[in-house]
Amino acid sequence: MRISPSIFRILLGLALLICSYGFLKDVSGIPSAWMPNDKLMHVLIFAGLTLLWQLGFPRRAVSGLLMMSLYGGLIELAQHYLTVRTGDWWDWLADICGILLVLLLWHWRPIRIKMLNT
Repeated sequence: MRISPSIFRILLGLALLICSYGFLKDVSGIPSAWMPNDKLMHVLIFAGLTLLWQLGFPRRAVSGLLMMSLYGGLIELAQHYLTVRTGDWWDWLADICGILLVLLLWHWRPIRIKMLNT
C-alpha cells in the first residue's frame, strides 16, 4: 500500500504547528533537566520535519533544505524578539545538521540499493 504524499504534507503542517508552539512557548517553569541535550533535540526535531517534507515533496530536496533552514532561523529570531526566550544561533546550526542528515541519508539510500542490486 502506497501512502499519498498529501498525507505527509498534512502531517508536516501539523508538525510545524506543534513545533512552533513548543519553540515559542515560555519554558521558564520547566526544569532544565527535563531536556538533557537541547542541541540533540533540535537535530532530531528538524530531521523529523525534513523527513516529512521529503515524503510529502519527494522531488524537492533543495526546496526542503531552504524552507526548513528558513523556518529554523525564523524560530530563533522569533524566540529572541517575540518571547521571553533567547534565540541561539547554535540551535539553528543544530537544526541545519538535522536537515542535512536526512537529506544525505535520503539521497544515499537509492545509491546503496542500486549498488547491492548490481
